[in-house]
Amino acid sequence: MDNKSRIRFEILKSVLAIGIALLIVFLTILLISEQPWQALYSMFIGPFTSMRRFGNIIESMTPLIFTGLSVTMLYRVGLFNLSMEGGFFIASVAATASAVLLDLPPGLNLLAALFFGALAGGISSLIPGMLKVKCNASELVTSLMLNYVLLYLGLYIVVNYLRDSSMNANYSNAFPENMLLPRLVPGTRINAGTLIALLAVVVVYVLFHYTALGYKITLIGKNARLAKMAGINVGCVIIISQLIGGALAGIGGSVELFGMYKRFQYTGLPGFGWDGVLVATVAQFKPELIPLSAFLLAYLLVGANIMSMETDVPSEIFSIIQAVVIVLISAQAILKKYQHRQVVKTARREVLHNG
Repeated sequence: MDNKSRIRFEILKSVLAIGIALLIVFLTILLISEQPWQALYSMFIGPFTSMRRFGNIIESMTPLIFTGLSVTMLYRVGLFNLSMEGGFFIASVAATASAVLLDLPPGLNLLAALFFGALAGGISSLIPGMLKVKCNASELVTSLMLNYVLLYLGLYIVVNYLRDSSMNANYSNAFPENMLLPRLVPGTRINAGTLIALLAVVVVYVLFHYTALGYKITLIGKNARLAKMAGINVGCVIIISQLIGGALAGIGGSVELFGMYKRFQYTGLPGFGWDGVLVATVAQFKPELIPLSAFLLAYLLVGANIMSMETDVPSEIFSIIQAVVIVLISAQAILKKYQHRQVVKTARREVLHNG
């Protein structure tokens, strides 16, 4: 099977997983709803019935592109680092601190906030990577624990140093007007952050396919022992990849903040990092497919919310889609490994037989 055929096959498997998930949702709605056809219409057609609703898809898609790219970068080197959720959050706090506390000229203040957001996100993902390289600690465990450390650290900073005392909530002071990203489509909240997200896709694609670093990252992810034998500094490349992956989530947190809000107002982890895992998984960890995967997930999320407002079906039906897709794609991965083992065993038997 050539590379193009293999890619088409992988995409087909993801599409099949999504199709099965939607079929399960369809049957569930038929069973629990007193107005199933209206519910299905609201979910699948509702997002396209007005420009404002379609804009909601693009708005929801933008942060998912960043976190999907972050997961792809973190996973591509062979680590299951899940710190992008905390990185997204703490980057928002860092960007808020830059916007509120630093008195910089217009333009430069936004760049500074994006830089500090990227830095905070990069450091958050760097910590589990460093622990893996230096102490062989499980990056899955350390990153999950770190997310909640970052959550409460961020809330502490906002409440004690950035909070607007005139409000009855733990919101920050308002951002200067020149910090807000410009809106692109009248009547919606689609902003320049979407263009930044698409630019990030191009940058990551070029990194993976046209740079030595991208080649090293991919090689380590496939066979770290072979990469080490080839003279690659595996630990250094892992650390760089984790730093870049966290920075992508950090930029996403900053862009979402200045594109959608006028002040910091998160009270918990926003969930974009967890959704980014699904986006990257459906896209088969290929950056060029991340926008399509993010659009699909955002479309289903917006549709589920519309359905919950217009019918008797709760928006939690979207969680069923997420769970089923992840289970099916994970099962495919298990079967794929089993298939590879069988191919190796068959090849060895043939070599011994012919030898």
